[in-house]
Amino acid sequence: MTSLSIVIVSYKVKYFLRQCIQSIYCSNCKIQYEIIVVDNASNDGSIQMLAKHFPEVKVIANTENLGFSKANNQGFRIADSEYILILNPDTIIQEDTLQRCYDYHKPHPKIGAIGVRMIDGTGQFLPESKRGFPTPMNALYKMLRISLVFPKSSIFNRYYLGHLDEHQTNEVDVLTGAFMWVRNDVLDQVGGFDEDYFMYGEDIELSYQINSNGHKIVYLPETSIIHFKGESTKKASFKYLKNFYGAMGIYAKKRNSNSGFLWSLILQLGIVFSALTFLTKSIFGKFIRPILDIAQLYVLGKGLQKAWGYIYFKDSSYYQEANSNLTLLALVCVMIILYYLFGQYDKRHNLKHLGIGFLIGALAMFTVYSLMPSGLRFSRVVLLMIAFLSPFLLYISRRIYNRVGYGQSAFNLYDSRRIAIVGSITSCMAVNKIGENYSDKGQVIGHVTLENYSDSLGITHELNEIVNSRNINEIIFCRKDLSSDFIFQSMATLGNRVSYKLANDDNKSILGSDYKDKAGEWYALDIYYKIDQMFHIRLKRLFDIVMSIVFILGLPILFVISEKRSKIYSNIFNVLLGNKTWIGYDTSDHKLNALPSIKKSVLELNSSDSNAQHETNLYYARNYNVWLEMEMLYKLGIKIKR
Repeated sequence: MTSLSIVIVSYKVKYFLRQCIQSIYCSNCKIQYEIIVVDNASNDGSIQMLAKHFPEVKVIANTENLGFSKANNQGFRIADSEYILILNPDTIIQEDTLQRCYDYHKPHPKIGAIGVRMIDGTGQFLPESKRGFPTPMNALYKMLRISLVFPKSSIFNRYYLGHLDEHQTNEVDVLTGAFMWVRNDVLDQVGGFDEDYFMYGEDIELSYQINSNGHKIVYLPETSIIHFKGESTKKASFKYLKNFYGAMGIYAKKRNSNSGFLWSLILQLGIVFSALTFLTKSIFGKFIRPILDIAQLYVLGKGLQKAWGYIYFKDSSYYQEANSNLTLLALVCVMIILYYLFGQYDKRHNLKHLGIGFLIGALAMFTVYSLMPSGLRFSRVVLLMIAFLSPFLLYISRRIYNRVGYGQSAFNLYDSRRIAIVGSITSCMAVNKIGENYSDKGQVIGHVTLENYSDSLGITHELNEIVNSRNINEIIFCRKDLSSDFIFQSMATLGNRVSYKLANDDNKSILGSDYKDKAGEWYALDIYYKIDQMFHIRLKRLFDIVMSIVFILGLPILFVISEKRSKIYSNIFNVLLGNKTWIGYDTSDHKLNALPSIKKSVLELNSSDSNAQHETNLYYARNYNVWLEMEMLYKLGIKIKR
């Protein structure tokens, strides 16, 4: 029997999982442990990664997503140990975490479970590290944000036990499922996780069962972990709301049946309130800026109409007819829609997107204008001035928006990132290569190395001074060269004025998260794909629509020259409706799951070499652009018959 079994349930977080396991192997502990990974039918190559890099890890590969509770119970059943650590894959533990938990737990047999202090990707304390049992009033105070107004209150912030110091050891009610150190015999006694819960709430139920069976639960902040919150935890979605409040409903029925009506009311209010908040944020985030830009271009157009009317016709009210106003509004909307399609409102954007949006938008606006009846037209000169002034106006408004919303006036927020890479000179240079692929990831100011080099910014113990003097706002730690203790201490010292990323031990991927409620993100040499960027996703869809129209209009010609005319014409409406795309992967590729997913295609890429399907698909995904799409479409579908 080993001392510890570490059970990790994983779902589509290959890179986070690898980082997590590496942090376990870096532990300074004397106890024997085993790692059990239960994979819930990931299709991102997680199983292959484990087999290649961690063959000693016990793996249960499910063929469907069984949920958090059932998957953990699978791991518990094969665990042969005194203690079990339930650990999320998007976590990093300190070198002393395992040993400290063991040393604290061993002489205290009445303790059933231990939790530790958790911080997010910005180094901020995560309040869910310690929680109280949810009651209708606790839930209400949390939902109405009263707990944020009184964060230290034992009444209004009972949900997160705000009255207990985050740095002091205390008995608590509830631990999070991201890190739960539990005695194996206690898990056997309570029957593991309650499988009525699919995701969320199961850790509250387990904590309740542990307490009910006479065992204490302790919050131990002597050691910390980073909880990035990976792809499998996305709070900003209706799916999350459904799962979370559904789990709370199950808990309420099991534990607070005497407060059934009140619980039901609170839960319904929570669902409505959270859904409205989410919807408002989504609408504001996606549509408020385009609407504001439409408004300002419309005002600009009205001003130009008055000026041109006065200059050319000696009458500033020359273009004030109602038809003229509607035409102006419609044309401005057309231009903003094209700016939107070509990336102006994407989170990741640049001046190239603005320029393409201007060219295509101006062309579309003049095309629509030329098709209008003469009674709806006003002036091509005014239209020309609107078109040429629009990119400057949108550039300025974007900078103002970024200043108000994010405190930075850069046009592209990623360009304002000033990055320092910390590690050995070899690792720093390797991590630089990842940044070269991701051109929007900001400017690498320099390297903070283990020893002095002529080109480095300084050495690691000078990190705080370097951040201050160089205005660094993002740090990438090379885990291959740095201890978790150093990383944690640096995050504690620098605080949330800096965002943090971690380079994996092979220096081929970077992981991190800037917000506690935001899904973790990763950047890697082997996963840089243009085809899954929003700019290219929209271009591919636009290309599909345009080519479908071209095929319809050119039917007689294509019917004569195309080798695959029947396949093309039988799928035109499927493509127009968005059910299919014209060009797609070679589906005989056995590594297809490792690539970004796209819609089922009418015409598949193919390779003359049966062993090169993946390389062909990889090239297409990484180098995608419209010209490549046109080339592939010609080769695969429009090639002239001989």
